[in-house]
Amino acid sequence: MDLLKSPIQKLYRNFLVPSLLSAVVTSIYSFVDMIAIGRGVGPEGTAAISIATPILGIISFFGILCGVGGSVYLGKARGEGATEKSNAYFSASLFLAVVVTIFAWVGFIVFSTPIYQFFGATENLMPYVQEYTNCIVWTMPFFILSAYLTNIVRSDGAPNKAMKAVIIGGVFNIFGDWFFVFPMGWGMFGAALATVLGMIIQFVILCSHFCSKKCGLRIVKPLRPLRAFRNILFTGFSSSIVSISLSILTVILNKQVVRYGGETALAVFGVVVTFLLLFQSLFAGVGQAIQPIVSTNFGAGFKQRIRDVDRFSMMTALFMGAGFTLIGELFPLQIVRLFIDATPEILEIAPKIIRIYFLSFLLMGVNIQTVYYFQSILKAKLATILALLRGLLFSGILVYLLPLAWGLDGVWWAMGIAEILVVAILVPLRRTNRQVS
Repeated sequence: MDLLKSPIQKLYRNFLVPSLLSAVVTSIYSFVDMIAIGRGVGPEGTAAISIATPILGIISFFGILCGVGGSVYLGKARGEGATEKSNAYFSASLFLAVVVTIFAWVGFIVFSTPIYQFFGATENLMPYVQEYTNCIVWTMPFFILSAYLTNIVRSDGAPNKAMKAVIIGGVFNIFGDWFFVFPMGWGMFGAALATVLGMIIQFVILCSHFCSKKCGLRIVKPLRPLRAFRNILFTGFSSSIVSISLSILTVILNKQVVRYGGETALAVFGVVVTFLLLFQSLFAGVGQAIQPIVSTNFGAGFKQRIRDVDRFSMMTALFMGAGFTLIGELFPLQIVRLFIDATPEILEIAPKIIRIYFLSFLLMGVNIQTVYYFQSILKAKLATILALLRGLLFSGILVYLLPLAWGLDGVWWAMGIAEILVVAILVPLRRTNRQVS
């Protein structure tokens, strides 16, 4: 695929489909874990997953930080026709990914218990959280480097290779969840083991890209390494903040849900978080699909091609948001029964929680797509501001303030209101920066 000459609609489709399929299969990790644990362990297990989920988001943050930042500059350099510069940015991002992985791995191993407590693990839930999350912490490098390589391989013109890696790893995870949790009876540890082995398979397949004749990446000495590191980290931060802000926000939500609704409400929220991960991953998939196209054409100065792919992706995000919202409005009980052997108490509170929270998905895709778009045209500061407003500032403040007046309902309404506020800000920003692309 020629990112500078192929018809833009076909090019977008060729990147979008693998990106969305990868997002779906990645989210299946959480879906299948939630179903297996909900059925095999019970509500305590699903509540523990809602605590473990943001930790997985933190882990992904490190890989996305280096991978997206590196791929944006890699693509821009290729659009300029600067192959050596492109490989220099790849090499710098790889070095950063390895260093970040080492520090994060050691930190999580040493401080695992305080981290679990910070993320909301109560004395009752701590054994469940430890049984699941310790397995992932000990194999953290595979998770970080897989997130990194997925972005790099996709930007090297191999979105199908990235998709294949995710799908094969995900299929194994589905089988492993069933086999380890039910026939083997390993509970939380079994679900975690399936996730780990699936991620290792994904990592190995991604690494195979470097043995392919189609691989255009070479390790070279970085040009002006300190400046390259700064550019990669600064540019990658806006996309990675989408992931890490969800993790931090989930911690806040966990604590507010327990405060106003108790562990029963937290069990339902564990189900909601699973859908939140899926839908946010799909919206991010739209952004990741346009990133190589936009950054490369930005380097070449092809403004109309950038406008076209931006329009296609925005329409995709709006359509997906409407569909996701309808799922929650129409099928709340079916959703909760899918994941949990629900008690009457859970069935009583679940529909209202799900219907309110799912309204936030209507505009979420527009906001996430805009973050990736601004990032791809090197408007990293704007992208970071939008990501922080959406993911932490507006939502975090509202999650604390609204429950003071509305109780537990305020927690759920906070998310949709935050998305509306961000849209109100990004519309004029898009108009102001339209001439850039």
